[in-house]
Amino acid sequence: MKKMILAVAALAAGVSASAQDASNASSLAVSLDVTYVSDYVFRGAKLADASIQPSIEASYGDFYAGVWYSDAISQNNATATFDSEADLYLGYTRPITEIFSADLGVTRYTYNGGSQGDTTEVSAGIKTNLLLSPSVYYYYDFDLEVSSYIGSIGYKLPIPKLGVSLDFSAILGYVQIPGNDYTYWGAGVALPYQVSDTAKLTLGVNYTSVDDKNLNPDQDQVVFFLGLSVGF
Repeated sequence: MKKMILAVAALAAGVSASAQDASNASSLAVSLDVTYVSDYVFRGAKLADASIQPSIEASYGDFYAGVWYSDAISQNNATATFDSEADLYLGYTRPITEIFSADLGVTRYTYNGGSQGDTTEVSAGIKTNLLLSPSVYYYYDFDLEVSSYIGSIGYKLPIPKLGVSLDFSAILGYVQIPGNDYTYWGAGVALPYQVSDTAKLTLGVNYTSVDDKNLNPDQDQVVFFLGLSVGF
């Protein structure tokens, strides 16, 4: 499941949403990312153990598209229903005012091995460039008939002497499944380091808790991650 939506790690990597400069409105940008996670947790549910998650994303003007992949290094998770996952997504984001931006998207989740079937999900969200960069999103999966409501905040604390920053984040989600629903919440901190003009190394940790033991027997989950991203 695409890390952009999903995970506190994604929020920590980019906590602000601001209007694009008119001069950059039609520029093409491509980013590559490879991330190691100690556990793959999506919306409060642990889906796999330690995993490698590469991705590629391209954006042009207000449009963006990408492919995100997850493959478990070791799989001892008894509830796992697939071996690997590849997500294809397409989105459109546009400033509404100087403060608010709208974000619309669609994601196709595909799975290899196991019993998990492929699904399609649409999303709609509002991002802001206010203090703590609050955002709210709604997701609907047509195949699973699942609705998700997710709110998040983030704050970047610069450390000029070291040339880095600490990116703090928090997330709260409510998921409606036919015949069931659950709430999850989490917080994270990331330390991005600019290796070069185009490459960035990010080390971080996320904490997630869920009120449904069937999704995560431990309920509380701490996930460490290390990622390398390159943009051009």
